[in-house]
Amino acid sequence: MKNESRIRHLRSSRYKRLAALFGGPLGVALIGRADLAAAFERALAHCPGHDSLICRATGGVPRVCFVQKMEQMAASAARGGETRRAWERGFLEKEVLPCLETFERAFPPELEPVLNYTKGEIEADLAYLG
Repeated sequence: MKNESRIRHLRSSRYKRLAALFGGPLGVALIGRADLAAAFERALAHCPGHDSLICRATGGVPRVCFVQKMEQMAASAARGGETRRAWERGFLEKEVLPCLETFERAFPPELEPVLNYTKGEIEADLAYLG
């Protein structure tokens, strides 16, 4: 039981870090790239949204919608449970990965380290979720 509790804590922390990363221009300092703050701010303000997601129709801004997704995952990961993990996998595949695909197309190449970090964290969690 102690190990499961630790895994839940680590997974929740992962998504809290990702929420903070996308929460504002200085979030990139969390991964040691404060030099990208201005470019990240501009990119976040101009995300067009993914075709299959509600953000396209509502004009969502990643600082709000993506951060909320990460906060939702942090809260869910803290609770654990087999059914919850199945929901989390579907949520990541249907809601979060399309966001990352949009970011990869819309963000300038200089932000590749941020996107690689984010994608790596999510893929690591998907590997755990199996």
